[in-house]
Amino acid sequence: MINRTETTFPQWLTDPDGPLGPQAVIVRGERLRKWGLSEVWRLELDGPGARSVIVKRGSGEMAEEARRYRELVVPLRLPAPQVIAARGGHDMDPVVLVLEDVGRDTLEQRPTVEGYQEAARALARMRALATPRLAQDPAVGAGLRWTTADFADTVRRAEAGLAAIRPGLAAALDPVTGVLFDRLDRLSGHPGTIVHGDFHAKNLIHGVDGAIVPVDWPGAYVHAHLGDLYCLLREARKHGRDQRVGAAALPDVFAQESGADPAAVREQMVTGGLCWTLIALRWVVEEGIHAVPESADWIDELVADARSLAVPR
Repeated sequence: MINRTETTFPQWLTDPDGPLGPQAVIVRGERLRKWGLSEVWRLELDGPGARSVIVKRGSGEMAEEARRYRELVVPLRLPAPQVIAARGGHDMDPVVLVLEDVGRDTLEQRPTVEGYQEAARALARMRALATPRLAQDPAVGAGLRWTTADFADTVRRAEAGLAAIRPGLAAALDPVTGVLFDRLDRLSGHPGTIVHGDFHAKNLIHGVDGAIVPVDWPGAYVHAHLGDLYCLLREARKHGRDQRVGAAALPDVFAQESGADPAAVREQMVTGGLCWTLIALRWVVEEGIHAVPESADWIDELVADARSLAVPR
Protein backbone atom coordinates (compact mmCIF):
# COMPACT_ATOMS: atom_id res chain seq x y z
CA MET A 1 0.00 0.00 0.00
CA ILE A 2 1.31 3.45 -0.91
CA ASN A 3 0.09 6.53 0.92
CA ARG A 4 0.18 9.42 -1.56
CA THR A 5 -1.28 12.13 0.64
CA GLU A 6 1.68 14.46 0.12
CA THR A 7 3.07 13.57 -3.29
CA THR A 8 2.87 11.16 -6.18
CA PHE A 9 5.66 8.67 -6.57
CA PRO A 10 7.07 7.16 -9.77
CA GLN A 11 6.17 3.59 -10.59
CA TRP A 12 9.76 2.34 -10.32
CA LEU A 13 9.61 3.37 -6.66
CA THR A 14 6.19 1.97 -5.77
CA ASP A 15 6.18 -1.28 -7.73
CA PRO A 16 5.82 -4.31 -5.38
CA ASP A 17 8.89 -5.76 -7.07
CA GLY A 18 10.75 -2.47 -6.64
CA PRO A 19 13.61 -1.66 -4.28
CA LEU A 20 11.41 -1.16 -1.21
CA GLY A 21 9.63 -4.50 -1.47
CA PRO A 22 5.90 -5.38 -1.48
CA GLN A 23 5.27 -4.43 2.16
CA ALA A 24 6.57 -0.87 1.93
CA VAL A 25 4.27 1.88 3.19
CA ILE A 26 5.47 5.33 2.17
CA VAL A 27 4.17 7.97 4.58
CA ARG A 28 5.68 10.88 2.71
CA GLY A 29 8.43 11.58 0.27
CA GLU A 30 10.62 14.39 -1.00
CA ARG A 31 12.38 14.30 -4.36
CA LEU A 32 15.86 15.67 -3.75
CA ARG A 33 17.15 15.53 -7.32
CA LYS A 34 16.08 14.60 -10.82
CA TRP A 35 18.21 14.99 -13.90
CA GLY A 36 19.26 12.90 -16.85
CA LEU A 37 21.39 10.35 -15.04
CA SER A 38 20.10 10.43 -11.49
CA GLU A 39 16.95 10.63 -9.39
CA VAL A 40 17.05 10.79 -5.58
CA TRP A 41 14.22 10.58 -3.04
CA ARG A 42 13.98 10.86 0.73
CA LEU A 43 11.15 8.63 1.92
CA GLU A 44 9.57 8.12 5.32
CA LEU A 45 8.41 4.54 5.69
CA ASP A 46 5.72 3.32 8.08
CA GLY A 47 5.42 -0.02 9.80
CA PRO A 48 7.91 -2.05 11.89
CA GLY A 49 11.23 -0.30 12.05
CA ALA A 50 9.76 2.91 10.65
CA ARG A 51 12.54 5.08 9.31
CA SER A 52 13.64 7.62 6.74
CA VAL A 53 15.65 6.27 3.80
CA ILE A 54 17.31 7.66 0.70
CA VAL A 55 16.48 5.95 -2.59
CA LYS A 56 18.70 6.66 -5.58
CA ARG A 57 18.29 5.58 -9.18
CA GLY A 58 21.29 6.15 -11.43
CA SER A 59 22.41 5.35 -14.94
CA GLY A 60 25.59 5.99 -16.91
CA GLU A 61 28.47 6.88 -14.62
CA MET A 62 26.03 7.51 -11.78
CA ALA A 63 25.31 3.76 -11.76
CA GLU A 64 28.90 3.23 -10.63
CA GLU A 65 28.00 4.00 -7.01
CA ALA A 66 26.96 0.40 -6.36
CA ARG A 67 30.37 -0.82 -7.51
CA ARG A 68 32.15 1.75 -5.32
CA TYR A 69 30.21 0.51 -2.32
CA ARG A 70 31.06 -3.13 -3.11
CA GLU A 71 34.73 -2.60 -3.87
CA LEU A 72 35.76 0.38 -1.72
CA VAL A 73 33.29 1.79 0.79
CA VAL A 74 32.25 -1.49 2.42
CA PRO A 75 35.60 -3.35 2.49
CA LEU A 76 37.42 -0.22 3.70
CA ARG A 77 34.67 0.44 6.29
CA LEU A 78 34.52 4.09 5.30
CA PRO A 79 32.14 6.56 6.99
CA ALA A 80 29.22 6.57 4.56
CA PRO A 81 25.48 5.79 4.58
CA GLN A 82 24.87 2.06 4.88
CA VAL A 83 23.31 0.22 1.95
CA ILE A 84 19.92 -1.26 2.86
CA ALA A 85 19.12 -2.71 -0.58
CA ALA A 86 20.62 -2.60 -4.06
CA ARG A 87 19.36 -3.56 -7.51
CA GLY A 88 21.53 -3.62 -10.63
CA GLY A 89 24.70 -1.62 -10.97
CA HIS A 90 26.79 -4.28 -12.71
CA ASP A 91 28.74 -3.41 -15.87
CA MET A 92 27.23 0.09 -16.06
CA ASP A 93 23.65 -1.24 -15.82
CA PRO A 94 21.20 1.20 -14.16
CA VAL A 95 21.17 0.89 -10.39
CA VAL A 96 18.70 1.53 -7.58
CA LEU A 97 20.12 1.94 -4.08
CA VAL A 98 18.24 2.20 -0.79
CA LEU A 99 20.52 3.92 1.70
CA GLU A 100 20.50 4.92 5.32
CA ASP A 101 19.43 8.54 5.81
CA VAL A 102 22.29 10.07 7.79
CA GLY A 103 20.86 13.60 8.03
CA ARG A 104 18.94 16.35 6.32
CA ASP A 105 21.37 19.29 6.44
CA THR A 106 24.26 19.45 4.03
CA LEU A 107 27.32 21.62 4.47
CA GLU A 108 26.07 23.60 1.48
CA GLN A 109 22.76 24.32 3.21
CA ARG A 110 24.41 25.11 6.54
CA PRO A 111 27.96 26.31 5.88
CA THR A 112 29.82 26.88 9.14
CA VAL A 113 33.45 27.25 10.13
CA GLU A 114 33.08 24.23 12.39
CA GLY A 115 31.47 22.17 9.65
CA TYR A 116 34.18 22.93 7.10
CA GLN A 117 36.93 22.21 9.60
CA GLU A 118 35.29 18.92 10.53
CA ALA A 119 35.02 18.08 6.81
CA ALA A 120 38.80 18.56 6.48
CA ARG A 121 39.41 16.42 9.56
CA ALA A 122 36.96 13.77 8.34
CA LEU A 123 38.82 13.61 5.03
CA ALA A 124 42.13 13.13 6.84
CA ARG A 125 40.67 10.35 9.01
CA MET A 126 39.06 8.67 6.02
CA ARG A 127 42.35 8.60 4.12
CA ALA A 128 44.22 7.36 7.19
CA LEU A 129 41.67 4.57 7.56
CA ALA A 130 41.91 3.50 3.92
CA THR A 131 45.69 3.66 3.39
CA PRO A 132 46.84 0.68 5.50
CA ARG A 133 43.91 -1.50 4.44
CA LEU A 134 44.65 -0.87 0.77
CA ALA A 135 48.31 -1.65 1.38
CA GLN A 136 47.53 -4.87 3.24
CA ASP A 137 45.10 -6.24 0.66
CA PRO A 138 45.88 -5.42 -3.01
CA ALA A 139 42.60 -7.09 -4.01
CA VAL A 140 40.55 -4.31 -2.42
CA GLY A 141 39.57 -1.85 -5.11
CA ALA A 142 41.95 -3.55 -7.54
CA GLY A 143 40.10 -2.23 -10.58
CA LEU A 144 39.76 1.26 -9.12
CA ARG A 145 43.41 1.99 -8.40
CA TRP A 146 44.26 4.79 -10.79
CA THR A 147 47.63 5.00 -12.51
CA THR A 148 49.32 7.66 -14.60
CA ALA A 149 48.04 5.76 -17.64
CA ASP A 150 44.46 6.30 -16.43
CA PHE A 151 45.05 10.03 -16.15
CA ALA A 152 46.69 10.05 -19.57
CA ASP A 153 43.56 8.45 -20.97
CA THR A 154 41.45 11.05 -19.17
CA VAL A 155 43.44 13.88 -20.78
CA ARG A 156 43.19 12.24 -24.21
CA ARG A 157 39.41 11.90 -23.92
CA ALA A 158 39.02 15.46 -22.61
CA GLU A 159 41.07 16.77 -25.54
CA ALA A 160 39.04 14.75 -28.02
CA GLY A 161 35.78 16.02 -26.53
CA LEU A 162 36.96 19.62 -26.59
CA ALA A 163 38.06 19.31 -30.22
CA ALA A 164 34.64 17.95 -31.14
CA ILE A 165 32.41 20.46 -29.36
CA ARG A 166 34.71 23.47 -28.89
CA PRO A 167 37.29 23.43 -31.69
CA GLY A 168 38.76 26.69 -30.46
CA LEU A 169 39.88 24.88 -27.31
CA ALA A 170 41.38 21.90 -29.13
CA ALA A 171 44.92 22.73 -27.96
CA ALA A 172 43.95 24.33 -24.63
CA LEU A 173 45.31 21.46 -22.54
CA ASP A 174 48.72 21.30 -24.23
CA PRO A 175 50.46 23.25 -21.42
CA VAL A 176 48.79 21.06 -18.79
CA THR A 177 49.74 17.54 -19.79
CA GLY A 178 53.47 17.62 -19.09
CA VAL A 179 52.97 19.35 -15.73
CA LEU A 180 50.36 16.79 -14.69
CA PHE A 181 52.61 13.82 -15.50
CA ASP A 182 55.56 15.42 -13.72
CA ARG A 183 53.45 15.97 -10.62
CA LEU A 184 52.05 12.45 -10.73
CA ASP A 185 55.59 11.13 -10.99
CA ARG A 186 56.49 12.96 -7.77
CA LEU A 187 53.63 11.11 -6.05
CA SER A 188 54.64 7.71 -7.37
CA GLY A 189 56.18 6.63 -4.07
CA HIS A 190 53.19 7.66 -1.98
CA PRO A 191 50.73 4.98 -0.87
CA GLY A 192 47.32 4.92 -2.49
CA THR A 193 44.33 6.00 -0.44
CA ILE A 194 40.67 6.82 -0.99
CA VAL A 195 39.62 9.66 -3.25
CA HIS A 196 35.92 10.52 -2.94
CA GLY A 197 35.97 12.39 -6.23
CA ASP A 198 33.09 14.79 -5.53
CA PHE A 199 33.94 16.23 -2.12
CA HIS A 200 31.58 19.19 -2.48
CA ALA A 201 29.56 20.72 0.35
CA LYS A 202 26.34 19.36 -1.15
CA ASN A 203 27.69 15.84 -0.60
CA LEU A 204 28.75 16.41 3.02
CA ILE A 205 26.04 15.84 5.62
CA HIS A 206 25.90 17.29 9.12
CA GLY A 207 25.54 14.07 11.13
CA VAL A 208 25.22 13.44 14.86
CA ASP A 209 27.59 15.02 17.40
CA GLY A 210 29.08 17.39 14.83
CA ALA A 211 30.24 14.65 12.48
CA ILE A 212 30.44 15.26 8.72
CA VAL A 213 29.42 12.25 6.62
CA PRO A 214 30.32 12.06 2.90
CA VAL A 215 27.58 10.80 0.57
CA ASP A 216 27.38 10.21 -3.22
CA TRP A 217 30.29 7.90 -4.02
CA PRO A 218 30.02 7.04 -7.76
CA GLY A 219 33.31 8.75 -8.61
CA ALA A 220 35.47 7.24 -5.84
CA TYR A 221 38.81 5.62 -6.66
CA VAL A 222 42.27 5.01 -5.21
CA HIS A 223 45.20 7.42 -5.55
CA ALA A 224 47.52 9.53 -3.38
CA HIS A 225 46.57 13.05 -4.53
CA LEU A 226 44.50 15.55 -2.52
CA GLY A 227 41.88 16.50 -5.07
CA ASP A 228 39.12 16.19 -2.47
CA LEU A 229 40.53 18.99 -0.32
CA TYR A 230 41.11 21.10 -3.43
CA CYS A 231 37.52 20.47 -4.46
CA LEU A 232 36.17 21.63 -1.08
CA LEU A 233 38.19 24.86 -1.13
CA ARG A 234 37.49 25.59 -4.79
CA GLU A 235 33.76 25.39 -4.24
CA ALA A 236 33.91 27.64 -1.16
CA ARG A 237 35.75 30.28 -3.17
CA LYS A 238 33.45 29.92 -6.17
CA HIS A 239 30.35 30.55 -4.05
CA GLY A 240 31.92 33.40 -2.11
CA ARG A 241 31.81 31.69 1.24
CA ASP A 242 35.54 31.08 1.63
CA GLN A 243 36.13 33.88 4.16
CA ARG A 244 32.92 33.13 6.05
CA VAL A 245 33.91 29.48 6.60
CA GLY A 246 37.65 30.05 7.04
CA ALA A 247 38.60 28.08 3.92
CA ALA A 248 42.18 29.38 3.89
CA ALA A 249 42.87 27.57 7.17
CA LEU A 250 41.59 24.18 5.99
CA PRO A 251 44.90 22.85 4.58
CA ASP A 252 46.46 23.44 8.00
CA VAL A 253 43.49 21.77 9.72
CA PHE A 254 43.93 18.77 7.42
CA ALA A 255 47.70 18.74 7.98
CA GLN A 256 47.31 18.79 11.76
CA GLU A 257 44.75 15.96 11.73
CA SER A 258 46.84 13.83 9.38
CA GLY A 259 50.24 14.67 10.88
CA ALA A 260 51.47 15.91 7.50
CA ASP A 261 53.71 18.81 6.52
CA PRO A 262 51.43 21.76 5.58
CA ALA A 263 53.65 22.58 2.59
CA ALA A 264 53.33 19.00 1.33
CA VAL A 265 49.56 19.19 1.75
CA ARG A 266 49.36 22.29 -0.40
CA GLU A 267 51.61 20.68 -3.01
CA GLN A 268 49.40 17.58 -3.18
CA MET A 269 46.34 19.83 -3.44
CA VAL A 270 47.72 21.34 -6.66
CA THR A 271 48.31 17.88 -8.11
CA GLY A 272 44.88 16.80 -6.93
CA GLY A 273 43.34 19.93 -8.38
CA LEU A 274 44.72 19.06 -11.80
CA CYS A 275 43.43 15.51 -11.50
CA TRP A 276 39.98 16.59 -10.33
CA THR A 277 39.67 19.31 -12.97
CA LEU A 278 40.61 17.06 -15.87
CA ILE A 279 38.26 14.29 -14.73
CA ALA A 280 35.45 16.85 -14.39
CA LEU A 281 36.22 18.25 -17.83
CA ARG A 282 36.27 14.78 -19.39
CA TRP A 283 32.88 14.04 -17.82
CA VAL A 284 31.36 17.30 -19.07
CA VAL A 285 32.46 16.88 -22.70
CA GLU A 286 31.49 13.20 -22.86
CA GLU A 287 28.43 12.83 -20.68
CA GLY A 288 27.51 16.02 -18.86
CA ILE A 289 26.52 18.06 -21.91
CA HIS A 290 23.90 15.43 -22.72
CA ALA A 291 22.60 14.70 -19.22
CA VAL A 292 22.99 18.16 -17.66
CA PRO A 293 22.95 20.69 -20.54
CA GLU A 294 23.98 23.60 -18.32
CA SER A 295 27.27 21.81 -17.64
CA ALA A 296 28.43 23.10 -21.05
CA ASP A 297 28.83 26.44 -19.29
CA TRP A 298 31.48 24.92 -17.01
CA ILE A 299 33.93 24.14 -19.83
CA ASP A 300 35.73 27.48 -20.03
CA GLU A 301 36.12 27.68 -16.26
CA LEU A 302 37.48 24.13 -16.02
CA VAL A 303 39.96 24.74 -18.83
CA ALA A 304 41.09 28.00 -17.19
CA ASP A 305 41.47 26.22 -13.84
CA ALA A 306 43.59 23.46 -15.38
CA ARG A 307 45.88 25.95 -17.09
CA SER A 308 46.21 28.02 -13.91
CA LEU A 309 47.09 24.96 -11.83
CA ALA A 310 49.75 24.02 -14.38
CA VAL A 311 51.65 27.30 -13.92
CA PRO A 312 54.98 26.52 -12.18
CA ARG A 313 55.03 27.33 -8.47
